[in-house]
This record gives sequence, structure tokens and C-alpha cells, in this order.
Amino acid sequence: MTKNILMICSAALLVVLFGCGDPQSPPVDAAAGPDQQAQRREAINTLARAIGDTEGLDQQTAQEFMKVMREAPVFKNKFLGVRTLQNPTDAWIVMEIMYEVRPDLIVETGTYHGGSAPFWAIILEHINPAGRVITIDIEDQRTRRAKNLPIAKKRVDFLLGSSTDPEIVAEVHRRAEGKRVLVLLDSLHSKEHVAAELEAYAPLVPVDGYLIVQDTMVGPIAAIDEFLAANDSFVADRGRERYADTNTVRGYLKRVKP
Repeated sequence: MTKNILMICSAALLVVLFGCGDPQSPPVDAAAGPDQQAQRREAINTLARAIGDTEGLDQQTAQEFMKVMREAPVFKNKFLGVRTLQNPTDAWIVMEIMYEVRPDLIVETGTYHGGSAPFWAIILEHINPAGRVITIDIEDQRTRRAKNLPIAKKRVDFLLGSSTDPEIVAEVHRRAEGKRVLVLLDSLHSKEHVAAELEAYAPLVPVDGYLIVQDTMVGPIAAIDEFLAANDSFVADRGRERYADTNTVRGYLKRVKP
């Protein structure tokens, strides 16, 4: 049962990363050309790495999970008309944390269509009128509507590149200097990538602040466990997981000391 849940959650990642910009696009069929077949194999390999699968996944199984996830309610969620792949219950918890810590800057890794950054920005506007959001992705898949939202133009900065690229990390650190920072990790959900993100962005979080790792059951939970074992400055705030359908199991990381 546990592994099935992991694989289903991971299929969501697969669709987001390799769905050609639309999570409701059908998977590549058996008659696909060589390039598409290669992309599908790479997608399956990425899924396998993310969930630590050592036996290998066949294409039919991966496609079945992708089909299930295309029908999941989260893929129908929109904010101000922009597709926003956020679990509503976790988004509510993030909103509560934002109010408590009153960040000057929110750093979000993983932009996709650009719906979540304006969502955070609108809430932030009522908490900290000077606050801003930085959102980072390896590809600019933001819709025209997302880019043209007044709140996005006013408060959201997009950085193109990997969230673990040294230049991107350095730029975020430069912009975060002297600010209270809240970090949301929601990009590639493999253990290795999240571990690198934790190392890069944990230093930005002040005492009593939060570093939130989303979709933890896909792969990040292993990175979280290793991070917490080696770093006693953070704890997993399990009290934030009050909704049964949270996607952030052990992912609400609170800084408790410098």
C-alpha cells in the first residue's frame, strides 16, 4: 500500500515534468517516434529514481499511474484562472505559517504554470506589504495570464534555471540578505535534488521560520530524514499535519536554533 501511494504521487511529478506543459495531455503511445519514446523512457527512469525503485518500472505501469493522476482533483485546481498544482489543505497551512512568520521574502522552487506564486503573493500583500516572492524553474512554462496578473507583476520575480545551480543559489542569497525568508521546495522531488536544495536554502531561514518541503512521499522524505539527523537546528513540525490528506509529511521544517 505504501509503495502504491508513493508511485501514485510520483506519477504526478512525472506528468508535471514531462507532460509537454499540459498535465492532461495523454502519454506517448506505442506508435510514438524515437524522440518521444526516448523522452518516455527518461521520464520513467526519473520516476524510478525519485521513489528509489530498484526493480525498474515498465512503461505500461507508469502510463497507468499517469492516467490516474490526470483524473486527480489537484490537476483541475486553478487560481485566478491559472493551473495551480497545490493541495488545498497544505496551501491553507502554508497561509497560516506565512501569517505567523510574516516573511519579507518567499522563495519557491518549482514554478510550472505560475499559479502558486501569485497565490502566495496575494496573501503576503496582506501580511507584509513590502514582501516579495521569488519563484524558480528550469523552464519558463508560465502562462501569459500568470505573467500578466497585476499581483505577479508587482510582487513576483521569476528566475530561470535550476534551483541548485550555484549562480541561482547565489542570486537568491543576495536578494535574501537581511530579510526574513520562508522557503517552499516544490521542484524535482528526487532525494538527491531535495538534499541539495536543503543544503542551499536552509541557511536563509531564521529561527522560528520554516523551510517547507512539499510532496514528501515522492522522494524528499528520505532527504528530510538525513537532513534532520545531521542538523539539529531544524525539527519537523508534525503539528502542521492536521489534515489527513497532507502531501507534506514531515515536510514542515521549523528552525529552532541558529
